[in-house]
Order: sequence, then C-alpha cells, then structure tokens
Amino acid sequence: MENKAAGLAVIMPAYNAGKYIEKAVYSILEQSYKDLRLIVVDDGSTDDTAQILRRIRQQDSRLVPISVPNGGPALARNRGLDAVEPGTEYVMFADADDELLPDAVEYAMAGAGGADMVFFGFTIVDSVSGRQRNYCEPEQLLDREALSSAFGRLYKANLFNQVWGKLFKAELIGPGHRFPDYRWGEDRLFIFRCLDESRSVKILPECKYRYIMHPGESLISRFCQDKPLVCLEADAEVQRLCASLGCGEDTDADCRYMFAKSIFSCMTTLFSPNCPLRAGEKAEYVRRIINEPQVRLRCRKVFGGSVPNLLCSVVRSGQVWLNMAVFRLLVLAGRLSPALFTRLKHRK
Repeated sequence: MENKAAGLAVIMPAYNAGKYIEKAVYSILEQSYKDLRLIVVDDGSTDDTAQILRRIRQQDSRLVPISVPNGGPALARNRGLDAVEPGTEYVMFADADDELLPDAVEYAMAGAGGADMVFFGFTIVDSVSGRQRNYCEPEQLLDREALSSAFGRLYKANLFNQVWGKLFKAELIGPGHRFPDYRWGEDRLFIFRCLDESRSVKILPECKYRYIMHPGESLISRFCQDKPLVCLEADAEVQRLCASLGCGEDTDADCRYMFAKSIFSCMTTLFSPNCPLRAGEKAEYVRRIINEPQVRLRCRKVFGGSVPNLLCSVVRSGQVWLNMAVFRLLVLAGRLSPALFTRLKHRK
C-alpha cells in the first residue's frame, strides 16, 4: 500500500551548521505533533553537517537529508520545496541553528482552522547574554478585507520579515512559486507573494519559535552589496499587494516606514566590520541610494515620529557627506546604547 503524505513538511536549509543542527533537528523530530516530515537541505557544507544528518536519519526516517552544491539559503529552500510530497497539507520553514518549543507544531496546526497562512509568535534569544525579546500579535482570523486593515500593523510588528514561524498551505505554493536568489530579503518577497494569493490568514499569539542569535554578525548587521536593490523590489511588491487589498494612506505610511528602515539599514551596514568597500566606494554606494527616485519618493511622511522622519530628511537631502556622517553616528549610538537603539528600531 502506498504511504500517505505527512500532514506537515518542515524545510530546513543548512550550511556548516554542525555546532547547532542536532539540537535544531531534534526540536522538530521530538514535537508533540508526529505527522511531519523534516527535509534538511545541506547547502554544500564542509563541516560535519552531513554526517550528523546521516546518523539521525538512521534513528528517525522522518528526516530526509538532501545534499546540494552551495548556492545559498534561497536555493536550498527551493530544493526542499521541490521535495515536498503531493498530498502534504502545510509547509513550514526553520533555520538550522534555531529551535521550536515542543508543542509548536501542534499549536500551529490545531489553530490553523484551514487558513492559507498561519503566523505565530517568536522569541529572539541572545545566546551570550540570555536576553530575550518576544514578537507576537493577538489571535485573529483575517480574510482579505480584514488583512487590508491589519497589513500595516502586522508589517511593523515584524511578522512579514522572516519565513520561519509560519505555516503555508502546500497548495498555495505551486511549482512557479519559489524564493528569489538573494542572500538577504528573499523571505519577505516570498511572504508577500503568498499573501497576495491567500484568502485567509490566521494569527496565533503564543511565541513558539526561538530565533537564536549566536556570537558574531547577523544578517541584520552584515553588509550586503545587493541589499538596496532587494529593498526596492520588496517595496514595489508591497505597493502592488496593498493596491490589490485596497489599503489606505495610513497603511501606506506604515509601509513607507518599513521601507525607510530598510534603507537606513543599507546605510548603517556600510560601517559594519565586514564591509569590504573603501571610503570612496562607500560614498558612491550612498550616492546611488539617495539619488534613486523610489527612495526619494517613499522616504517621506512615515510612521514613527520625529526620529525616522528626521533620518528620511537626511536621506532626501541628497548630501552624501551628511548621510555618511549621520548613519555612522547612528551606528555608534547603537553600540553605546543597544537597548535604546532596539526600542527605536522596533516601534510599532
């Protein structure tokens, strides 16, 4: 008799994750919800990731390891999507150095109510200091009209920025629906395209996913050469989605705020230790950003009060030296007072 597809497929890209992946994998395989299949795509690892996966596979056949040449997390997730069995109800994504609470999947599946997308809360955990920050919203079931009203609030609550901590109806993700090949921002582009096709979205309030911040730089602080291009594409996608949903000016102000924050991030990461650009190259990088018509148009009258609007004025000034000075100062302020910087960054 033919085996029945699992109710849930979890897709996990992994690159040189040997230090963390065993804990991440077992946090999924030991879920109270058992009807799942874990597809781990080893993205050309050069450490012991593959050996660890083979060993766990011998103990639990629900783990499906796949090896591919290194191409980045977007392409690895796409390979995982290709391996989802027909008949699977939902798809979930997880990172190879994070954890799910033991009842996370049961909580999400039980609360889904047949929705096309399910969002649940998450906790960002600093592995060194132990500090934690929760991101969650009250429970709600949103049809397209309700999503129109809630879109800006949910975007500001950082629920659209990452692909984990969510369920996606497998039928929503057709063969042509894949992650764009970027090293930053591909998550939100995927989510926006799923939202555009969703008839209903369920928000669950409890924080069941643990995003672990390990020592070193995260994608948030790491310089990425193509980040401004992805920011522009994401904002264009948001504008199309908001037009489809019939969102109003208040929502557009929220979306301009999120776009402005991403542009600010492009500037601040110029002063990250990993940025390879020389001083003249940094100036040219800033010049291209602040002269982009979409940036000048969208960085205005944003949600968030005086600070983001002041920074928008700096961006729209057209002065390269002023932008470099202000955003270098912002980076310094963030290092001196990270708690204050975080509060300003995550206003909603």
